[in-house]
Amino acid sequence: MAALRAQRAEAARFRRSVTLVAMSVVAPGSAQLIAGHRKTGKIALGIYGGLIGVLLLVLWLVPLQDLAGLAVRPWLLTAFKLLAFGVAGAWIVLLLDAWRLGHPPGLSQKHRLIMIGATLALAAMVSTPFFVAARYATAAHDAVVEMFPSGQVAAASDGRLNILLLGVDAGDGRVGVRPDSINLVSIDVRTGEPAMISLPRNLENARFPDGTPADAEFPRGFSGDGDESDYMLNATWTFGEENPELFEGPSGPGPTAVKQAVEGTLGVPVHYYVAVDLQGFRDIIDAIGGITIRVNEELPIGDKGKVLEPGLQELDGYHALWYARSREGSSDYARMARQRCVIGALVNQADPQTVLSNFVELADASKSVITTDIPRQDLANLVDLALKAKDEEITSLQFVPPLIVPADPDIGLIHDEVDALLSGDAKPAPSETASEEPSDPPADEPAEEAPAEESTDEPTDEPTDDGAQDEEDEETEEQTPVEMSSVCSYE
Repeated sequence: MAALRAQRAEAARFRRSVTLVAMSVVAPGSAQLIAGHRKTGKIALGIYGGLIGVLLLVLWLVPLQDLAGLAVRPWLLTAFKLLAFGVAGAWIVLLLDAWRLGHPPGLSQKHRLIMIGATLALAAMVSTPFFVAARYATAAHDAVVEMFPSGQVAAASDGRLNILLLGVDAGDGRVGVRPDSINLVSIDVRTGEPAMISLPRNLENARFPDGTPADAEFPRGFSGDGDESDYMLNATWTFGEENPELFEGPSGPGPTAVKQAVEGTLGVPVHYYVAVDLQGFRDIIDAIGGITIRVNEELPIGDKGKVLEPGLQELDGYHALWYARSREGSSDYARMARQRCVIGALVNQADPQTVLSNFVELADASKSVITTDIPRQDLANLVDLALKAKDEEITSLQFVPPLIVPADPDIGLIHDEVDALLSGDAKPAPSETASEEPSDPPADEPAEEAPAEESTDEPTDEPTDDGAQDEEDEETEEQTPVEMSSVCSYE
């Protein structure tokens, strides 16, 4: 009988121990309340209930775009990280205390080992989501702080915010930065309707805004003695770096020079710029698991004679980079369209689930790939604007032959076309959507170099002779205007 009573007592203690630990998992603090530590239990349960209530109210009352806007505020991300660590730590302490209240010394060795293992496993289970959330908050905080400077928020002009998207290639051995993919995205701040305006990299005689030092230096457009390639639109960044006295501003002389050249040429203000390094861009595509593009024509990728076959293709970062940059058998304008297709596919396929599941990798890749003068103070507004624009159809205007002659552009015509587009008087072809042919070039991938015809393992970073290559490209492009209608589509 004594042995039976001892056995029953042991079973009761074990059940009590299990119950206390389980209660701490479901409602932290309840074990302490039941075990007689009423003050500790009430405090823990009150905090737990308050956090649950606040979370439910936020999810119910705060729109998604406002939540996304909060996620780009560094102070809030830091506070959230500390809160996540604090909640995880407190929950682990309450679980261990519940294990202690179960009186482990009174249990048999077998039950003690079971409770130790179960308590540690449950502690890991309840704390892991908070540690993951803290890791995400840390990645977001670091990305915001490192990528976006602190600065003055730009005011929209005529109800539109204009952001210059540049694809730059500044690999080893290159002289200066050449932003060869040049696109201006203009978004109506009221409706979110976006428009994309593309300029060719080999545009000559770019204008600068009236009254600027660069306009006084080049009253008839960006030109001079020497190699023509030194006075193309894509040479303005390097020129700005070499002549900082002409391009003062918080963005830096190189980006300011490009912004001013695009602003003067198009006749609209450029509020911000975003430059994407092409070599690093492949990391962003890999971070979201690749992109799906329907290729309409066979495209050499310069990798041991390989080609991208026509049809629906799943492209990793390496092949997407080749797709956007390949020169063989195509002109700059065809590459502009392919680059826009890559950007369109990336935006289209980077849904919230994909972004969240690859968030840390995406944030790490972006820090080394993207430079911008967008101030972090304006990020919340831009997130809201981006969410508005995401579901709107993009209209596109491309300044390519035969609309203009890059060697001698009609600036008045360019201004008129841009005014018509942004005022709604013109109806350019809609951009790529998941079901149509693209007619929008993304701003990412300048192909400064021609992929080698001989075997290579990676897209090479070796520079070509800029002057000779640009002249050769110009001849080809002016003789053979590209047809923009059927480059690719993405699913």
